[in-house]
Amino acid sequence: MMKRRNDPRLFYESIADRFEGLDHPYDIARRLELVFGELLDPGALRGRRLLDAGCGYGAFSRLAAKHGAKVVSCDIATTLVRRASETASTLGVIADACALGFRDGAFDVVISSEMVEHVERPAEAVKELARVLQPGGLLVITTPNRVWQGVVRLASRLRLRPFHGLENFLRWSELDLACVASGLRILTHIGFHAWPFQFGFPDLSRTVDRRFGAARFARLMINQALVARKPGSPQSA
Repeated sequence: MMKRRNDPRLFYESIADRFEGLDHPYDIARRLELVFGELLDPGALRGRRLLDAGCGYGAFSRLAAKHGAKVVSCDIATTLVRRASETASTLGVIADACALGFRDGAFDVVISSEMVEHVERPAEAVKELARVLQPGGLLVITTPNRVWQGVVRLASRLRLRPFHGLENFLRWSELDLACVASGLRILTHIGFHAWPFQFGFPDLSRTVDRRFGAARFARLMINQALVARKPGSPQSA
């Protein structure tokens, strides 16, 4: 895979040494809580082959490994893969999310938290994540909601947030369609972060998520989370 200097896909490589410190504590804690406490059964991860696609500095890899999963930490950023695999004691793989290089059906579970929006064609990334998922396996995605794209871009231009690079947010319906087009059956699609987490009030924010995350109002929340299953019976490893 050719990597060009100033490639916008590699923005997070440029901040790899300080990425964890730039992530908002409540946001990362809420996403971990959501994925491993509300969308997946942590007790069912033991021994499962799990791909952390867009692993970043390894927060999801570490918790998945703690629950006994056989984790592959994957990212396009070399430094991040090295850091994630070392801190989580997982297998690290450098790859583009749209061309993962794994065989079909390689994983029982695929987690992608705040990654698909950082590729040129997010629907292609969803298709590739579905390809490497075995029949009966689960795909978990969290990603920003397109209705907030303009606000986020303005915040970046005003230097109110430290993140740049590719940012192609999906609408709620677009994420649904990408999953269905990839042959997946959507089990849960919810919203979270009813207001910018930088504003504070984490306990109230969490309560709103849990009470209204599945309501129509959720389609206006800043982030969305989805669990989908690949049809078919699980195959032997």
